[in-house]
Amino acid sequence: MPRLVRLFLVVILAGLLGSTAAFAQSPRQVRVSLAGGVTVQALLEAGLDIVDLRGASADILEWPGDEATLARLGATVTLVDENPGRTAAERNRRELSAMPRRAGTRVLSATGADGVFRPAILPPLGQGSFGGFWTLAEIKMKLDEMVANDPHGVVADKLDTLGYSGQNRPIWGLKLGKAVIGPDTRPVAFYNALTHAREPGGMHALFLFADSLLSRYAVDPEAKYLLDERQIYLVPCVNPDGYDYNRRNYDASGNFTMWRKNARDNNNDGMLNNGDGVDLNRNFGFKWGFNNTGSSGTPSSDTYRGPSAFSEIETRIQRDAVSAMRPVTGLSFHTYSDLLVHPWGWSLAGTPDSLKFQTWSDEMTRDNGFTAGPGPRILYETNGDFNDFVYGDTLLKPKGFSWTPEMGGPDDGFWPAPSRIEPIARGALGAARFVAAIAGPWVRLERSAIVEGALNAGHSAHISIRARNLGASGMAGPSLQASLTAIDHEVEALSGPVFLPNLASFQSADPIGGATFLVAAADTVTPGRMLRFRVDFTDGSGLYSRDTIEVVVGTPTVKFVSGCGAPAGWTYVGAGWGNRYFDPDHPNAYLSDSPTTVYANNMNATASLTSSLNLSAGVHAWLFFENRWGYESDFDGGVVEASLDGLSWTALGGNGSTASDGNSMLGGGVPSFDGTRWRWKQDRMDLSAFAGGPAAGSVRLRFRSLSDTFTQLDGLSIDSVRVYLYDPAMQPAPVGVADGPSAARLTLFAPTPNPARDIARLEFAAVEPGPIALEILDVQGRSVYSRHEHIPASATGGASSSRYQWGWNLSDSGGRRVPPGLYLVRLRSRSQEALQRVVVLP
Repeated sequence: MPRLVRLFLVVILAGLLGSTAAFAQSPRQVRVSLAGGVTVQALLEAGLDIVDLRGASADILEWPGDEATLARLGATVTLVDENPGRTAAERNRRELSAMPRRAGTRVLSATGADGVFRPAILPPLGQGSFGGFWTLAEIKMKLDEMVANDPHGVVADKLDTLGYSGQNRPIWGLKLGKAVIGPDTRPVAFYNALTHAREPGGMHALFLFADSLLSRYAVDPEAKYLLDERQIYLVPCVNPDGYDYNRRNYDASGNFTMWRKNARDNNNDGMLNNGDGVDLNRNFGFKWGFNNTGSSGTPSSDTYRGPSAFSEIETRIQRDAVSAMRPVTGLSFHTYSDLLVHPWGWSLAGTPDSLKFQTWSDEMTRDNGFTAGPGPRILYETNGDFNDFVYGDTLLKPKGFSWTPEMGGPDDGFWPAPSRIEPIARGALGAARFVAAIAGPWVRLERSAIVEGALNAGHSAHISIRARNLGASGMAGPSLQASLTAIDHEVEALSGPVFLPNLASFQSADPIGGATFLVAAADTVTPGRMLRFRVDFTDGSGLYSRDTIEVVVGTPTVKFVSGCGAPAGWTYVGAGWGNRYFDPDHPNAYLSDSPTTVYANNMNATASLTSSLNLSAGVHAWLFFENRWGYESDFDGGVVEASLDGLSWTALGGNGSTASDGNSMLGGGVPSFDGTRWRWKQDRMDLSAFAGGPAAGSVRLRFRSLSDTFTQLDGLSIDSVRVYLYDPAMQPAPVGVADGPSAARLTLFAPTPNPARDIARLEFAAVEPGPIALEILDVQGRSVYSRHEHIPASATGGASSSRYQWGWNLSDSGGRRVPPGLYLVRLRSRSQEALQRVVVLP
């Protein structure tokens, strides 16, 4: 290129970039050994940019000047990547060039400085023009598209401009929720993203969450409830100056920049360099500047807190929005580390609501395996952050409950591959929906049980429930009720709703009058099959929430049971496993991989059933146990394993397990206990693959816990371990009849099969001759079918035969198939009456 042309382009570029023409130098990524006095706290106090903790080391972005700081600390440093931003950008370009280009969305959007709406094309998620990510202009297009494409009237008619950044860029907000007339008193859930300029994955997660609600409004009563009964407020980019700085650097250099802070010119030299910027998530007023571990007073540090609390216009905009809206709950999206962080960030002490935070966090991490807890416990200390402001500042507004999901695994980094953008965002969907749900009343099952102890094939039983309002505000009720619907076709819910008393926040109750649900299982169900029911909670104020009940059909044969309060029945290999006593959260003694402290480094310890299990007689078998756990997500974990020979072990999946990360000590894709479950719950695992036949005569079972060499948490705790075998030969058969001596009175035997799908056999014993009538009544007592016969007399004057069998083809008197449900069979002679119940399946 001729020198004159090059000079002309440099002048033009400088004019476009204004005061930020000189880009900050790209950092190296190095790994620092945490040994010899080099601790996480020492690294934080030195103002170093920790991006990941791996085993006994910390990954740091080494900015200019950091090399001398690390040398002063005496740190052992290994180079990981000379230019991680370039590495990620080159990978993304390769992937985007090989990826089929999906059609974008045509949008009428005002993205220019003149504010005129013009047609534009919004790239699909994961194919934005910023290396796969959406730019500020594309964020604006997406917001405009949401406003314009709103068939149900649940998006505000226009965007809010909450204010302008330090470089005069707008900070947008958008309200979701059905329009109301007059003051809007519905509870608020507040979501923001891109507080840190190098974390666009959170912005994409925010939009994917919004799309999931809006697209399901007409078909999903849960989404409809959230959009009808909540104010859901979105701020997709808190830090537009920092984010656009990264974008412009990408356009100029082709590399991703690791810029985290805003664009404050700390030294007023008209340039943006490594000594500039304020970490917006250290600039909020609550506990601002508490110490130099949770934030830094050094301007060159990536955790520089600024010259004073709320010194930055961007944090003042968030402060004012939160103070005006008074959110009950909130979510501030960040990346990365697969964590869910809640207050306190500034102290190891628990909050007054720690038990609530733990209960909620368990629900939010159930499907993604994130480690949940306060920052100092699971990551590192912070002060002046958004979560602590929302929760702790009660002078400007009421207390709110806020979390930070740190999305993405250790291999994703701040600028993940395009193919990972949507999966990372999808991993936070459940948490985002839950935060909206608990802003107001939100009822879930606390427990359920079969009253009779078992639901057997061909029989009916009753399910009892206990419900709990997990909402942070509001009352569930009046007219709170629960309805039961079969999810699997082999079972049927036969009774109507049960009613519950009004439930305040975190209040639990049984149905009024001890009401239960009547259910039935088809006689064709193999014993040991797990079948499901859905419970829908509604009230007179518009509440809708749902949960699931799982029922294993059949009567089990108990093969192993342990209260786990003593070592009998268990064999331990490796240091760790033993009994824990006097736990205030669990009064019974139980089994733990770390009974007296956190788990050890480099742990590979097992607790095995001492005796093998004979599961040869059954088709299905199940393991049930209570548990909780706390592991460093992506690296450490627990697993339950079974074996037919004691040599080759298979990991079992349960309702609390998730697939392990590729960096896990377990290996990738293993069903395991990852992250945290704070509160005790029942888990279950299917042992059916190890049941039936001679090979199942000696099944081994063990719990295993593994860790690397750094973060230690509570590990795995278990109690009430039971192994049930479902042997077809041991099941109660549907009641049948046979010839026998004459009955002393009119007897109607139990219909077979019951429940019935095609025909019901109705057998009875008569004791007197004369007319006899069979009648089928529905649950309202209305007659749907009847049959009348005459029993002849015998030579002795009694009935001519002791036993009779009639068949009912499940039709009414007009020949129409009766609806599924519960029916009463009534048999009448001249002087006696007998009753039975029969269940009709679809």
